[in-house]
Amino acid sequence: MLGAGDASAGKQTMNETGIENTVTHCVGRFLIDLPADAEYVDGSYDYAFATIERQPMEQSEFRQEVDKLEAKLKDGKHKSGAPLLLTKATPNENTQILGYWANENRSSAVEISGYRWISGMRYLVHKRANYDKVERAVSRMGTTISLLQSREASPPTTPGFCVEHAIFADEGKSGNESLNIRFRLKEYSDIVVDIATNLNAGDPPESLLSRKPGVLSALGVLGATLGGIRNIKEGDRKIGEHPGQEWLMKAPNDRGQQAHLFTWEAPGLHADELHPQIRIDLQSGNSDGGLDPKPVTVTDQQMLQIWDKILNSLRLRPTDGSKGATDKKALLQSDNADALPLGELVRTGASCPQTGFWQCPENDVHGSTRLFTSGDAMPPAIIKRDLSFVERLRGSSDQHSTSPSGAWSAMTIPLQAIRHRRYRMTAPTAHQAMPKHA
Repeated sequence: MLGAGDASAGKQTMNETGIENTVTHCVGRFLIDLPADAEYVDGSYDYAFATIERQPMEQSEFRQEVDKLEAKLKDGKHKSGAPLLLTKATPNENTQILGYWANENRSSAVEISGYRWISGMRYLVHKRANYDKVERAVSRMGTTISLLQSREASPPTTPGFCVEHAIFADEGKSGNESLNIRFRLKEYSDIVVDIATNLNAGDPPESLLSRKPGVLSALGVLGATLGGIRNIKEGDRKIGEHPGQEWLMKAPNDRGQQAHLFTWEAPGLHADELHPQIRIDLQSGNSDGGLDPKPVTVTDQQMLQIWDKILNSLRLRPTDGSKGATDKKALLQSDNADALPLGELVRTGASCPQTGFWQCPENDVHGSTRLFTSGDAMPPAIIKRDLSFVERLRGSSDQHSTSPSGAWSAMTIPLQAIRHRRYRMTAPTAHQAMPKHA
């Protein structure tokens, strides 16, 4: 279980007070209490401009996996004639970091994969870097992955960012971190809880209720045809030190059932790990993931009681002020801190190293070629997409932001080149821009 604690894990009952028993879960830098039978479904994590993957395995399997990848990269040839493996570091027997070309045709972006085995779990921490900065990127990955510690069932008191069964024991700063995770109740399996946090690289987003008119307009005839949307509650709601808004509604799902969709959002502050964007959703009538559709199992009153119990439990995780297992300070900057030549890559969320025009491979609604000033945060690409019915109910925008972990790349076109027309624009394909995991 992802949860940080297994206390009060006895049988739960649904009664007038909602869910009786709860378990405390560590999510990012926060704690939250969920029903005792809430099972972790899946999720995604980013930390220090890298993605995090976990897989249970024995230590011998871990060594075999890493050795197999290393051998494959040594045997593979880049178009330059050199092996695909560029460099590696082995801080200890349970940690190995590889810098390598993903394929023979790569010319600028290299893969940086940090492998760490902890207490029966293999963690893969992955990012991309520029070829001329591969040694520095491997060194920084070593610092980042050294912060990763296993954690026990009880909530950790060390400062840091919780991921599945582990924690990055830092000093409260990462420069880039996000999570998006889902839990499903075992006994009432149509109910799911979604939790997301994201460190604001730029200005905080538009508030939840300010998006409401657009959502209702987008639903239009569809909502009326299926029976309409009924507001249960909406308004400002502050949880701890996090001012936010909630929108609680009941509306027809894709099967025509009147289902609950409760949402609370806090916009957070700029570049503040302790005040990120936070979103919590509670849904009934959910059968995502190929589950057999089931009727809604709770009343409005029961759903409200569950909602209040979950939401009111959200709090910043208390810490003892220790620095964790290491006194090293993570190198939290992006690996694109220096000015780059034409054609090099800069990750979204990193600071723009060079004033000029930049190009992204996605069909950005603001234009694929944009002018940024040195020091600006490189924003995600904003692309149009079709919304599902539930996404429209949730207030999701049809302007989709690409992943901050580097799912697309930008290409510099210096101002002097624009003025003198000394350039040719060649955007990388989306396939080239996506990180590849071995």
